[in-house]
Amino acid sequence: MAEAKPRILQGNRDMFWSVVVLMAIIGIFAGVAGQCTFSPSGPQQGAIPQFDADASLRQDARGLDFPIRSPEVPEGWTSNSGRVEAFAGTTSSHVGWVTGERSFVELVQSDAPEDAFRSLNGGPRPGRTIIPIGGREWTVLTGDDVRPVWVLDLDDVRVAVTGSATTSDFEALAAAVQVAEPLPRGR
Repeated sequence: MAEAKPRILQGNRDMFWSVVVLMAIIGIFAGVAGQCTFSPSGPQQGAIPQFDADASLRQDARGLDFPIRSPEVPEGWTSNSGRVEAFAGTTSSHVGWVTGERSFVELVQSDAPEDAFRSLNGGPRPGRTIIPIGGREWTVLTGDDVRPVWVLDLDDVRVAVTGSATTSDFEALAAAVQVAEPLPRGR
């Protein structure tokens, strides 16, 4: 029976084959677990999660102390997210859509003051301009390395549009939300 080589005598070839065996074992486990895929043509766009934005906004209208609107978004947009969260000492309703160009736009509704939106999803946003849409003036808050936030003050609620979408998509959502009637309230 041959004796094992002392550790000091193991060379690069022995280390190479040890690593090859370990990588094969890891590859088998990853393949069985379904955690790896091989796509020679590059990454593929996954399916957009389905979310019922209107039902979420109706629920928010029943539970929050300020008016909530459910805008009619352009055809081809898919709602994919929604939540209620604490924001600037109050509460906010968030609903997001993936647009036809596969970018993201989010509607935020809150009774927080307009300046609080400077820090929405990061910040700061020191820049401030005004954009007219459908007879109303939207405040556009901008900053370095943060997404813009468009805010409209509707007296008892502020609505905001943000995301990675194009300006035309922001305008479409802004126009839709400002003409939408508040949803019925009540618990």
